[in-house]
Amino acid sequence: MVSLLEDTNIEFASPFRYRTHVEEKKVICRLLAKHVIKDNQAMFIDPSTTTAYLPNYLTERQNIKVITDNLQFAVAANQMTNLTLFLTGGSLRPNSNSLLGSHTIQDIGMFRPQLAIVSCSTLDNTGAYIADMEQADVKIAMMRSARESILVADHTKFQSDNSDYIQLAKFPAWSTIVTDVAPADHFLNEMKRLGVKVIYPKAK
Repeated sequence: MVSLLEDTNIEFASPFRYRTHVEEKKVICRLLAKHVIKDNQAMFIDPSTTTAYLPNYLTERQNIKVITDNLQFAVAANQMTNLTLFLTGGSLRPNSNSLLGSHTIQDIGMFRPQLAIVSCSTLDNTGAYIADMEQADVKIAMMRSARESILVADHTKFQSDNSDYIQLAKFPAWSTIVTDVAPADHFLNEMKRLGVKVIYPKAK
C-alpha cells in the first residue's frame, strides 16, 4: 500500500511554485493593481511567487515605490520607469529567489510604506500560515513596518483542516484579502464580522 504525504508544512522551491497555479496568480495580481494599489504609493512586496507576476499589471500606475527582497519581482520590474525599486540586503538562499536573514529584516525596518502585500501557504478562518521560518520573519517584519497589510492567496490555500505550522498572524491583521475564486460562505461571513474586505472576481 502506498500513502501520499500531505503537502502542508513543506516549503517548495520557488521555481516549482512559480510554475504552479499561474493563471490564479495572474488574476490576483490584476485585482491588486485594479482595486488595491494606487498611484503615488509605497509598498512592501514579499518574497512570493504570486507577487512576482505583479509588475506586468502595474504599467498604468504612476510613481510607485516598491521595497522588496523578491528577486523575480525585481527582474520583471527592471525596465519599468513608473516604478522605483528598493532591493533589500540579505543572504540568497538557493532556489528561493529571495533575500533572507537579519540584514533583510534590518533594511525593512528603515521603511514605513502604505502597504505590505504578503502571501501565505495556507489560511483558515482564524489566520494565515507558512512552513518556512525565515520567510515568515520577512513577511511579519513587512507587516509590522507598513501602515496596512494585504494578504494574497489563491483558492488552493484555503485549508481549514490542514494548515501549515507557522502562524503569520491572526485575522484581522490584514485589512484585505485578494483571491482568485469566491471563498466559502462561512469564511466570507467571518471576514465580514472581523471587518476584513475580501476581493475576488465578480465580488459585489
